[in-house]
Amino acid sequence: MADTEKTFTQLFNKLKADKKSLFAVILGLSGVFLILLSELPSVSATEKYQADESQSYSEGELCNEVEKLLTQIEGAGKVSVMLTFETKGEKIFARDSDEEVSLQGENRTNQTYIIIDGNQGEEGLVIKEIYPEVRGIAVVCDGGDDPEVKSEISAMLSALFDIGSNRISIAPRAEKE
Repeated sequence: MADTEKTFTQLFNKLKADKKSLFAVILGLSGVFLILLSELPSVSATEKYQADESQSYSEGELCNEVEKLLTQIEGAGKVSVMLTFETKGEKIFARDSDEEVSLQGENRTNQTYIIIDGNQGEEGLVIKEIYPEVRGIAVVCDGGDDPEVKSEISAMLSALFDIGSNRISIAPRAEKE
């Protein structure tokens, strides 16, 4: 082990003395670095996860969950819900950033998405999911003509989505089943 350390020390001292050799070694190491960099996920994989960043939360699933919840309110009966959205949901994926300085002295930042093995194969590592912002809610239910039921539904939706009651409309179902 001491012989290896001694050899590296001698090599390092020679490189410090000979600037051309030092430049050649740095250039060689840069080449190796570029080869290793090319082994990272391809641009198409990176673009795939970049496109997924704007993927929205399923609005249909959200409507179904709200309908299930509202049918549990006493007197509501059968419920249909429609939601309108101010914004789409999105997923924020984890990225790895490498900053390097080129030979011209320019700073460059390379970003790649962190990819993990998921249930359906490779997928991006989600660090944050932003749900869509609800603009308004329309509810049609059997108990929509009862002021007490309307009040409970309105209060629940207002609390769930942080919107005012002026953005919630509750109407009675045309034909009760």
